[in-house]
Amino acid sequence: MSEMNLILLALWALCAVISLRFLQLGLILYLIGALLFPAFRIGEMVLRFELVYCLWLIFIVFMRNSIKKKHFLWCSVLSRYGLYLLAIIIATLLAIPEIREMDILAQTIQLYGLLRPFLVMFLFLNVPLDKRFLQSVLWVFVGGSIPLALLSIAQSLGMSVAEKITMLGYSSPWRTPIFRMLEEHHIIIRSTGVFETPASNATFFLLVLLTSGFLLLKGRHRPLQRWILYLVLGLAFIGGITTLSSTFLLGFVVCLGLSMFFLFLRYRHNFLRIAFGATCIIVLLTFFLLPQLAEKTIFTGTLRYQAKRILSGSVLETRYNPTSGILAGTYQAIEQRPILGWGLTKIENVFVGDSIYMTVLYQGGIIGLIIFLWVIWSVLKHTWRNLKSIDEFGEINRITFLFTLLLLAIGIGIPSFFILRLQEWYWALVGISFNRGLCLLFRKPINHHEKQILIEKD
Repeated sequence: MSEMNLILLALWALCAVISLRFLQLGLILYLIGALLFPAFRIGEMVLRFELVYCLWLIFIVFMRNSIKKKHFLWCSVLSRYGLYLLAIIIATLLAIPEIREMDILAQTIQLYGLLRPFLVMFLFLNVPLDKRFLQSVLWVFVGGSIPLALLSIAQSLGMSVAEKITMLGYSSPWRTPIFRMLEEHHIIIRSTGVFETPASNATFFLLVLLTSGFLLLKGRHRPLQRWILYLVLGLAFIGGITTLSSTFLLGFVVCLGLSMFFLFLRYRHNFLRIAFGATCIIVLLTFFLLPQLAEKTIFTGTLRYQAKRILSGSVLETRYNPTSGILAGTYQAIEQRPILGWGLTKIENVFVGDSIYMTVLYQGGIIGLIIFLWVIWSVLKHTWRNLKSIDEFGEINRITFLFTLLLLAIGIGIPSFFILRLQEWYWALVGISFNRGLCLLFRKPINHHEKQILIEKD
């Protein structure tokens, strides 16, 4: 076993021990590990931290509630997501007779990937969360973006240390973008960060821009905290540019629109000042870093190509063209099973994973898509209803609401709600947003009748 694997095992064990005594800290470590920890590798096997640690935390919660004889909390989004899972399982079972070759292990891994959002929501719903946790969770997200932005910039600059880190800890044999770029250009010219694809990395930086901008607008920060948030904004913008992805370029416009529409009126006194400061930081960082990136002709050429595709309106043609697009085979497969879909089975000449809508249609058909959109509608409805809350819980609901709208918008070109590593954060925020009853119970005493109303809400 390599030295890196031994270090990872020791780190995983330490997190497991800490979570036994401090469960809230264990949740924070779960989110940090899902985002930052390298993968454990043995030959062709790649095992990420969140795959194991999620089950460990679920075990702890079940044991604690059983010992204390506490009831588990439930909410509408769990029921609806469970129905979505059931639709995918049924579709898989019905499609199996039509598939010549089955990879049971791959389908089991896929099923666990779809199950984990359910487990994450259940986990963050059933752990009492205090004010300190709610304040820290968004800061952990933006703080974790700093090393990931630096890694992304180093990847595009062709630094050997960045390439080594990526290959050792943040690449999988079955994901081709990194290997293809190294073969064609000898550097990871379109940064993938820790997410293994440029579009996924671009989505991460879009969420960071939203979060850091929101934290700046709401104010009440010490000077050092404000400067950190400005730095995060600048690095996230540069990191997003290094992905050379239309997802980031178009998504950035969506981010600006969401900020103007939902944040300007609430924080209008700070909005122009924050916007000016952020622009100055972005221009300053761009002045220092962009010339070095521009020295690589493939970087500037790709950036011009993406801009041209966007301005000409042909940005989605390579995906959605019914005859020449990469989803042409997927269209045919969906036409064969439009109602229930193919579940987790794989058929030849079908590409799945370039759009959340096409992925859900392929796996669950029209029924699956309707149920999944019902899940997202439940999240939007709940968070919208709590947008005006002035406490930390209200802040979580506002950022979850914005995240959901952004992921819906860019989902046309990426499986936005099920991105490697990043999905843990989104579904955790959803679980936290439905955890209002426990948050309020932790902060102030209330009578039994009010407690029951809070717990049964949603």
